[in-house]
Amino acid sequence: MTSGVLGVIICPMVDDNLLYSLKKDPEEKMITLIDAGSASSLKRKFDKAGIKYDLIDWGDVTAWRYQPVEGAFNILIRTMDLGLHSKPDVLKSTIEEYAVDMQPFVDGIGFYLGTCGNYDWNIPRWCEEKGMKPSAMFCDSKGNLCHDCVGVNIAGGPKYNELQKNFVGHLYIFPAMANNYDEFMDADQAESKATEASLTDDMREALGIEPGRDGYMRWLLSLGDYRNILKIDTGIGDRESFDADVEKISERTRLAIKDAPEGWADLQPTDDLYARCKSFLKQ
Repeated sequence: MTSGVLGVIICPMVDDNLLYSLKKDPEEKMITLIDAGSASSLKRKFDKAGIKYDLIDWGDVTAWRYQPVEGAFNILIRTMDLGLHSKPDVLKSTIEEYAVDMQPFVDGIGFYLGTCGNYDWNIPRWCEEKGMKPSAMFCDSKGNLCHDCVGVNIAGGPKYNELQKNFVGHLYIFPAMANNYDEFMDADQAESKATEASLTDDMREALGIEPGRDGYMRWLLSLGDYRNILKIDTGIGDRESFDADVEKISERTRLAIKDAPEGWADLQPTDDLYARCKSFLKQ
């Protein structure tokens, strides 16, 4: 029986991966979720899956009001905001701050996120050098870091390079990306929105930019010669809405949909991360 407290710091883009592991693991778990705006996706998915969890404010945790169940498998989850991937330095400092803050309350930490531009940022190694609790993050079967949410879902960087060679000019979409699309775009385009708002009608006509956020996104995609969506079905996530969500994105971006051939999606990093995280606790 597993006992102790596993801390999880997670990006909503990989919350399907955590949910998959929690549902796959038959052991009883006492889940507590930090109640913040970025937790809305995970709350929605927990509710739909019938997974029981408690909500708590981070201030209550730091005030030592968080009471894990003695002798049980406890999981304390803190989500990060979407859009931090576009600011690697802010992402790095934020996650490292979260890791430091979580130390007194957990026995180990699972980092459910990618490095997103911080390519030499091995968070578990950083934690070890700081004398912190044991930790782990997504890696391929050879121990190479998975640098973003696409890499997480296809099992690593070397395979990602092959994906890019085989599918040039494709927007990669997997279930969590599809059902978080608007939130992802809103978080990622703060600067783009300001640029779009500054465009005059004459400028739009000269550049060929249609009105609205979708029009501006279509223009940006055209600059990169994007022509297709590559639909990567990981077999996890919201199965009921995945197809419909991708269709909506296709309509809005005017990109054609292609299904990734079998074999590209791979849950090995997800399975390994969860197993590694559990190993930090008493068995």
